[in-house]
Amino acid sequence: MHLMNEALARAHCTEQLELAKREQRVRRIMAARRMDRRAARAAQRASRLASAAVAMRTRTY
Repeated sequence: MHLMNEALARAHCTEQLELAKREQRVRRIMAARRMDRRAARAAQRASRLASAAVAMRTRTY
């Protein structure tokens, strides 16, 4: 009986560890996607600002 309880406990721990690893992987993927979107928005913002700066320079001449 003791060995069965030990085996069940080990199986439960393994299952919990796998679940934690899966959740951590999902969090990392979501964070990477969030950072990717943030970088894309920053690039768009920089592009718009550069275009606006060029437009303002050409208007003053």
